[in-house]
Formats: sequence, structure tokens, C-alpha cells
Amino acid sequence: MEDLTAKVNTVELINKDVYQITLQVNDLSFIAGQYLMIVLPTGEQVPYSIGSAPHELPNLTLYILVSDPESLAHKVVEHIKSNETITIKAPGGDCHLDNGVLHSAPEHILLIAGGTGFAQIKSLYSSLIEQKFSGKVSFYWGLRSAEDVFAQAWLAEAKESTPFSLDIIVNESNDTWQGRTGWLYKAVLEDHPDLSNSAAFICGSVGMVYGTLDQLEPKGLIQERCFSDVFAYAPRPAKPSL
Repeated sequence: MEDLTAKVNTVELINKDVYQITLQVNDLSFIAGQYLMIVLPTGEQVPYSIGSAPHELPNLTLYILVSDPESLAHKVVEHIKSNETITIKAPGGDCHLDNGVLHSAPEHILLIAGGTGFAQIKSLYSSLIEQKFSGKVSFYWGLRSAEDVFAQAWLAEAKESTPFSLDIIVNESNDTWQGRTGWLYKAVLEDHPDLSNSAAFICGSVGMVYGTLDQLEPKGLIQERCFSDVFAYAPRPAKPSL
């Protein structure tokens, strides 16, 4: 990863606690699925998935969840808001489209996101469209409630104009939500009960990633065709012996 200067274009609160950050970064190349590090004046380096696709360069988009004013994420957003340019390190991560998955000719690519894991999966989804990928692609995004949905304009355009499917699943429904509800993995298996010829990218918390993989493996998905940044820093928990 190399040090780069990023111009801050916009910082926008797009729902109750998610900020959309747009940056302009010259002299950067990356692969869909990779991340960058925001470098704070303290020397701290905070990773965020790049939420835009490579063909959108020199513009980059980030989605940052700030649920606590005392959090490191709040510190990151305040730093970005108060500066015209910031220092980043990029690119990083091997959970990306050039990791060999496309050469293995999967019949189906699952893109599964929890919360702001949406950013990485959006980049993958947009890049597959740009590359005119001819296989089947299904994007599943899980959120706690309808109020947690963001990037509404992008979602509407994607549903209207792309050849791939896109489903939002919320855990907690209300009278205004007309979409799917329940557990994310159940929605995937309801639509695709046989995953033996599928590959998957999963982005979310450690628990979400391994919990989802545990549910999808019995239906044919193998870990060698499943990709997540979580694998690089959090070893898979041992399953209890029976």
C-alpha cells in the first residue's frame, strides 16, 4: 500500500448514522473489492472498503457507520470533514475480482453483505456490470431494519438497469416495509437451495461472515470458493465436536 493524497469532495449523512464520503484520488489503481486506510494525524490507520468501482476513478466513495460519538469512526469522519485533503494508504486486501474466482467459471456468484459491508459488495457488483460479466450474479444485503437502508438512488438505478438480482432483507419489519424480512442466509437458501457450482463474496462482521458460511456450506458452497477480508485477520472458530 502506498501513501496518497485524497481531495475531500463531499461528506454527507445519508441515513441516521451512515456517512457517504466522496474523495478524488489521482494516481491510484485498485481492484473491485479492495480497501484503503484513512491515516489520522495521530498515526492511526483505519480501514474502509472502497464503495465505488475502479472505472469510477479518480473518484472514490466510502460508507462510514458512526453509531457512537466516542467511536474511532466518529473521529475519522470529523477528520475528513475538517480537511480539504487527507492522507490515505491504498490499495489493500485480496478479497477481490482478480483472485482467480472468475477463471474458475462459477455458474453463480453470490455477493452477500451485512450493514456497511454493502460498500465492498457494491464495488464488486458495479465492476461485474462494467466488465459485462455474462454469468449469474445475486446481491443480498442484510440490515436490522428498514431505517438502516441507505444509498437509495443507487439501489433504484441498479434494480432498474442491471442484469443481476439485488435483494434487501431486514430482520425487523414494520408497517412501511414492503420487502423481504428474516435472516439473510435463509433468503439466499430460499432462492438457491443448491450452491455446489457457486462462488461467494461475504462482507460483514466476523460473526456474520462465519455464521453465513456455516449455513451455506451444507448446501454445497465450499470455503475455497468463498472470499472475505475476515479470513485474513480472524481465523474461523472451531466447530464443537459432537
